[in-house]
Amino acid sequence: SPRAEYAACLDAVKRLAMARSDVGFTLDHDGRRILTLAPAEAPVRVAELLTHELDRHGIGIDCARAGMRLTGVISLPTFNRGTADQQFLFVNSRPVKDRLLVGALRGAYRDLIARDRHPIAALFLEVPLEEVDVNVHPAKTEVRFRDPSAVRGLIVGGLRHALDQESGRSAAREQAAAPVMWTT
Repeated sequence: SPRAEYAACLDAVKRLAMARSDVGFTLDHDGRRILTLAPAEAPVRVAELLTHELDRHGIGIDCARAGMRLTGVISLPTFNRGTADQQFLFVNSRPVKDRLLVGALRGAYRDLIARDRHPIAALFLEVPLEEVDVNVHPAKTEVRFRDPSAVRGLIVGGLRHALDQESGRSAAREQAAAPVMWTT
């Protein structure tokens, strides 16, 4: 259907715009401007594309181990969703849908959010080319790592460290402190 094609196209543009935050993007559809993005830092770009609330309820990620680097932004445990549709994972700037990476993301949030809730995340993993095989799937959306336990350890350890550092922050606490508008 045209609506499904439009949604798929918009999703593809979002993934590309996240992977290349240093590049500006403009998307027009049926004569209407749908999206305009100036070059920006990755966390700012992700917030622009997913939800502006991520500026307040997000945590920047930047960690490295064994020649690998993980950057991006994740949501506070108290700022989560009922579906995993706001999780974007990249390996060497390539958008992927990989069970190992998704499992590591879930593992980092284990015991912090309910099983049926999902964090918002855009994670960028940089791995030496010889450590990853991108030719696993015809669409190149799946990857295979030479040392999957090292990749999982970097993600779970890096995210848990960042979450622990921000353990005093809460999206729920901020919402509870907001003024309430009463109606009669």
